[in-house]
Amino acid sequence: MSRAEDEHDHGEVSRLLAGAAKTIASVRYCWLTTASKAGGSNVTRPMGRLPPEPGDDDWTIRFVTDGRSRKASDIRHAGRVALIFQRDADDAFVTLTGAAALRERPSEVAGRWKDAYNRYFPTESDRAAAAFIEVEAERMELWIRGVTPEPFGLHATTLERDAAGEWRLIGEVNTG
Repeated sequence: MSRAEDEHDHGEVSRLLAGAAKTIASVRYCWLTTASKAGGSNVTRPMGRLPPEPGDDDWTIRFVTDGRSRKASDIRHAGRVALIFQRDADDAFVTLTGAAALRERPSEVAGRWKDAYNRYFPTESDRAAAAFIEVEAERMELWIRGVTPEPFGLHATTLERDAAGEWRLIGEVNTG
């Protein structure tokens, strides 16, 4: 690949990542999908993501959850999830997939705990069962009108992270 092609690809990836980041930042809730521990169908549920922590990269997403829940059990078993973000006003859809870790040691929970979570975990036993889900995005599929190639919605534009953590475009993108 020539230097000009490499710079074009880097610019295209940066533009796509910016579109994905804008979509994710504009919605509070997403769908979290886990593989069922019993080997059945995937389980999807709505989740409210937490604000990024200082030092996070743009592609670490966190949630607070009950460590006794089915989703926590599924994550302990499979360690992978998909997150689906949708913003209807922009015809924007982003799916992130990646490794999910359940942070449930008391020291990890205490270090991230905010008083606002008490309303979801009202008793001491509930708070003792609280855990944080931490997702490190490794792959994304995008459908964002005006950002991904036309015809809109025909094919997802896919990006993957390499071993160094850099995003790269998978397949061809027709930028018209």
